[in-house]
This record gives sequence, structure tokens and C-alpha cells, in this order.
Amino acid sequence: MSRPRSGPTVALRLFASELRARRETAGFTLEAAAAALGVHEMTLSRLELARTAPRRATVGHLLHLYGTPDAEAETVLASLEEVRRPGWWHPYRDILPDHLAGVIDLESAASLIRTYAPGVVPELLQTPGYARALLELRHPRADAEEICRRLRLLEERQRHTVHRADRPVRLWALVEDVVLERVIGSREVMAEQLAHLDRFTVHRGAVTLQVIPATAGQHPLLLSGSADILRYPHRQLADRLIVRGLHPEASTVTEDQGAVLAYLAAMDATAALAPPPTTRIRTGKDSPS
Repeated sequence: MSRPRSGPTVALRLFASELRARRETAGFTLEAAAAALGVHEMTLSRLELARTAPRRATVGHLLHLYGTPDAEAETVLASLEEVRRPGWWHPYRDILPDHLAGVIDLESAASLIRTYAPGVVPELLQTPGYARALLELRHPRADAEEICRRLRLLEERQRHTVHRADRPVRLWALVEDVVLERVIGSREVMAEQLAHLDRFTVHRGAVTLQVIPATAGQHPLLLSGSADILRYPHRQLADRLIVRGLHPEASTVTEDQGAVLAYLAAMDATAALAPPPTTRIRTGKDSPS
């Protein structure tokens, strides 16, 4: 019924959500629909949870079962090619933890990303030199070719979010003051990174950058590590909270509303303590030494 994938895409998540909605509208329980289709309940559940990519015949049977008009069913079936297409990140799956593949696809489809960066510049705003230095730190055993591939992956992530031409994500970044003081790579690398960030205070566009000064004192996000909140233009996709850790498996992704709202409130409160986004980030600062 399915083929191997490297993680669900947003297209697959939305399609799965539509299948579930059609079943519920038709008045079928999961058990009844599975029995009518002649499959195990778990098989249909995996389809509705976007854990497998459906085959055309399976979807056709389901649409017929749910009483979908023929013309409408053909439109749904025609969309299967896109649904079954792997994400743009598929070629990098060998260096990508399973959970991160899902995160990247969710990131690429987001309309708004709010991020808190307590230690380093957010990945979506990193320059190649800055990113390379951090990649070498995170992957000390990786050879030059692997580091280059990981850097290309990051650049592709930036291209599919901040730099996408059709609908660039609105990115609101809260960065701790110490991030700008800490030298990563070299003086030259940091100077380039700071200049890159400074552009967003002059030409904001879809990026909002606020620096939290040390003089702001305590704020709610001090109790957190690096965190992102992702929002989507699709009602079927709930906001996601991503809290990152030192090890990939220590990172968590949740759509729990309580957790999302807690971080939203903390980000709002912290943003109120930071200077406005139009404040030049190097005002009153010397170049890193």
C-alpha cells in the first residue's frame, strides 16, 4: 500500500487530513472504513496520519466508499503525484536524522517562523562561513565532503524559506546580545555575519530581528534553549513548537497547544524588553576581536 519515504511532506499531511475529513463526513468510523476496504484498521490509520504514501487504487476505493462524486474523485486522484513526491531534502536523507527531515519540510511550508536564539545565530540567518564553523564543531569526525554537503543542505533550507521567491517566510528572530559578541570561526567570519544581520535592521522585508540586551535582565525565555514556533496558512496544520538540543535526538517537535501558547507568551514578553527591530545591531559596539 505504500513505498518507503524519508519522512512525511506537508502535501502528504494535508492529503491525509483530507482523507480523514472525508471519512468522518461520510459517517464512517476508522474501524468500519477499514473493514469495508478489507484492510487492517492500523493500515488505514497510518494513511490518515501521513505515515505512508497512499496508492491510487487505495485512494480510489476510499473515495468511492465515501460517496465522492466521480469528477471530484478524479481531481483528488490527480493530486496524488505531488503527494507521493519526496521532499526537496530527499537527496540529503543519509545525513539527516528522521525527525529533522520532518522539521525541514514543515519549515519550508511555514508562513511564519518565530525563533529564539540564546547561543548562536539562527540557522536560517547564518552566513556560509559562520555555518561552516558550527558544523565542524557539531560534527568533529566529519570529513570535508560531508561538511560541504551539510552546508549545502543549510543553504537549501534558507533558499526554501527566507529566500523563496513566491512566498518568503516571515521570520521573527529574538537573539541574545551575547550571540553577537561571541566569535565563531574568526574575526572576518564574525564581521561578515554581523554585517549580514545588520542588513535586516535597514531593509527588514520579511525578516524581523530583535537583539535582547543583557541590561534587559531576566525574561521568560531564559528558562529555554533554542526554540522555534512555526505557523502555516493551512487550517489543517496546527502550529508547531521545536525545541532544539545539543544532540539531534534531544530535539523535540510538538503541536501541543499548551506548549505552543506558553512559548508564544514568553516570546511576546521578551520581545517587549528588546529594542525595536530598526535598531542597528552594532550601534555602540566595536567589531569583534
